[in-house]
Amino acid sequence: MPGAKTPFSLTLSEVGLRLEELRERRGLTQGDAAGHEVLSRRGIKIDKSGLSRLERGQRRRVTRDLVEALLECYQAKAAERSEILALLGADTTPAGRPRPALWRRNANLLGPMQFEGFLKMERRAAELWNYERDIWPGLFQIEDYARIVITRMRPELSAAEVEALVDVRMDRQQQVRGGTPREFRALVDERALRDTIGDRLVLRHQLERIRAESDDHRNTIRLLPDAIGLHPGAAGAFVLMSFPEAARQVVWVETMVSSVYFDGAEDVQRYTAAFTNLWERALDPAETRMRLEKRIEELEQ
Repeated sequence: MPGAKTPFSLTLSEVGLRLEELRERRGLTQGDAAGHEVLSRRGIKIDKSGLSRLERGQRRRVTRDLVEALLECYQAKAAERSEILALLGADTTPAGRPRPALWRRNANLLGPMQFEGFLKMERRAAELWNYERDIWPGLFQIEDYARIVITRMRPELSAAEVEALVDVRMDRQQQVRGGTPREFRALVDERALRDTIGDRLVLRHQLERIRAESDDHRNTIRLLPDAIGLHPGAAGAFVLMSFPEAARQVVWVETMVSSVYFDGAEDVQRYTAAFTNLWERALDPAETRMRLEKRIEELEQ
């Protein structure tokens, strides 16, 4: 659902989603389930509000006893029961995991954009698919390029605040690089090769960074030619994430005033279809590399 609060744990969010599906299949309301005799007999107490938070992935802890009671209440099949309990046992999200100090120091900047939720999920993603229109992905940006981009996109920020966000972006790169990503697909409009930032030297250094990133086997970079014309991505940049502990992807879209989180199946499918369509129409990695090399040579002159 759009605008939803970022779940504390994708694993527990997945457990909640599966339990919600089972409850609805049985034709039970949340109130029915919370007051069911199975829970009473097992000595399990949960109210409608607590069950709602569980299903939305907003509980930090979910006990095995509670899940087993709900599975009995919903008359889950043996295979369903095994899958859900396996998910519960696989959750390794530390309930009290502290935020990095850099995030705490800059909470006033990250909070209004709801960007801390994005950072939390990004560093745990196994796959990242990022579409960008005019700029290179934040995970590939050099400091000087990031500084110009943030200044242009957030003119209300002071110089000190811009520097703080540059620091967060550089730290973010290190956290993701040392994390779990197995694959990063960067799909970028060809216009990112142009000097849209007004500094040819910085652009050249940025393109050299992109060339270096393309050597990493985890990264696949493709340029989307101008000749394609209007396409679904014209609505704006977005990031698709998938996780080892969840069966579904999530989408993040950054707007002028906030970043928006989607995890509804219909929303995710729409963004996935758009990305896949554009990915297949983009230049292949070899041709993209050739365009990069040519542009770097032009900027060296």
